Formats: sequence, structure tokens, C-alpha cells
Amino acid sequence: MVPGGAGGAAPDDRRGPEGGRGVRREPRPLTARQEAVLAVIRSSLAERGRGPTVREIGARVGLSSTSSVAHQLGRLEARGLIVRTGRDWSTCVLGEGPPVRRPGLRSRGTGGGVDGYGRRPAP
Repeated sequence: MVPGGAGGAAPDDRRGPEGGRGVRREPRPLTARQEAVLAVIRSSLAERGRGPTVREIGARVGLSSTSSVAHQLGRLEARGLIVRTGRDWSTCVLGEGPPVRRPGLRSRGTGGGVDGYGRRPAP
């Protein structure tokens, strides 16, 4: 019998210092493409005072698909490096800290109803 439980795994192979599984990892470094997108945003903000469009970013970075550009922008936004002030990506500015969680469709804001989702119980 292997000490530490079933499966033959060592007892502390993926556990943190306190024995829990919540091991803090260093954030991954930016990819070359993310660095390039961020550089395009920085230069556009410095030159024109506003962010570039998705197509402008794609042209300068070498991405022909606007979906690919939007994916890269979404990853940068998730890391808190850019923040949109409006709906479009051209409204992005450089972020200062960790990302702010935006409420989704089912957020429990004020005035949501009895159950918090806008629904009232059936009579």
C-alpha cells in the first residue's frame, strides 16, 4: 500500500505550504502578440489621445481576423492591463490595477425583485 491515499500519488505533490490546494502562481508573462497589441494601444493613445480600432490594431500587429484581435484585447482586459470606457474597443485606456468585475445579465443589483433576478413569486 502506498502512503498518502489511492492512485499512488505522493501526499503533498500539489499542495501548498498549509496543505491546501490553493497554490498561488505567478502570473504568466505576456505573449509577444499581447506585447505588440499593448504597444499599438500605447502609441495610439500618445499620438491621438484615443485608442485604435480593432482593424487598426490588426493591421499594425499582423492579424487579419478581427476576432483574433478581439481575443487578444479580451485577454489584456482580463489581466487589467486595459480598460474600456465604453462599449467599443477603441475606447480602451491603459489599466492601473486588477480587473474590475463587470456585472453580468444575472447580477443581483438593487431593485431586482423579490428573488434578486427580477422575478416575483407566483400568487
